[in-house]
Amino acid sequence: MRNYLILLITVLVFSSASAQDNAWLQSRVLTVDAADVEKFESAVAKKTKMYNSEEGTPIWFTFRILTGQNSNQYLRVQYITSPDELDNLDTVGNAYWQKTVGPYHKAKDVRLWGRSNNTSYNPGGDRVNLRRIIYYKYDSAKEDDFWRFRWRVKRAMEESGYDSRMSVLVCQSGCNGNVVQVRFHHNGWVGQTSDYGEPLAAMVEKYNEMFGEDAYEQDSDRMNESLLPEGSIIRHHELLPELSSAWRNNN
Repeated sequence: MRNYLILLITVLVFSSASAQDNAWLQSRVLTVDAADVEKFESAVAKKTKMYNSEEGTPIWFTFRILTGQNSNQYLRVQYITSPDELDNLDTVGNAYWQKTVGPYHKAKDVRLWGRSNNTSYNPGGDRVNLRRIIYYKYDSAKEDDFWRFRWRVKRAMEESGYDSRMSVLVCQSGCNGNVVQVRFHHNGWVGQTSDYGEPLAAMVEKYNEMFGEDAYEQDSDRMNESLLPEGSIIRHHELLPELSSAWRNNN
């Protein structure tokens, strides 16, 4: 009976690990010719200040893509609390965007993401601008191995007092297969080096203390085995504050 209860609890934990809370992101890549970068950034900053800076207005963030096939292009992201909000078009702001920013870019790769609250970690503190992002694509038959590791990493971060944020986003539309992005927030490249030093070592130590000797390595290996070919891709993005809404609430 005891073993049955343990199994039931385990199934419930893993089945809910990828559940979304009230945070959704709609993203699109914006390609801009090098000659138009200054005009594009100026127009985005002006539009965002006019239509996306006050409480109650749509929340938008702009990132510069630093690595990969879209490097030196941009990612424009709308933050919403429910997909229902996509029905509430900001017709005035959108018209201004098309008039002032539209001539300087082309949009592609529109995707909708839901945040996995059960596997994301937010210690609070100041917001930072560098994102190291790992895009995963996993096999449905091995999803328990994938989500077990993600859930346990969050728990170990909590217990070890890890002081930088990790956001786990699950692709809801626009992707092929089970696509997840894990976004690590760092205070620049120096901050990334620091975060992957002593804080990471302390997290791994706590992970093994909580889940068993060598559990981190074993679970990490199982997670990697759950991935499809080319199922792990790393990219870096830089948040552009002047081209983005101010942080509001817990977004």
